[in-house]
Amino acid sequence: MEVQEANVHVGDGIVVIRRKGSSVPAIANILGSEVTGGSTLLYLDRLIHKHYENELGGYGVSGAISSILVAPGGVVSVQGNA
Repeated sequence: MEVQEANVHVGDGIVVIRRKGSSVPAIANILGSEVTGGSTLLYLDRLIHKHYENELGGYGVSGAISSILVAPGGVVSVQGNA
């Protein structure tokens, strides 16, 4: 597994990921969120990470069909579709 250097921006029902060295951002809608054990899981509508990535910009990332982001250090305010 590899940690990819990236910036993650969580907005109003959307997540934008900008990877270092790439001019094309990955954009996904937030389908829902869940607070579990002091962290927030963000369920996205598409796969925005590569199979070898387990972290993006400080957010944990997993999922085979669509990406699930784990917000670092607690609750993230999510509006819109969540």
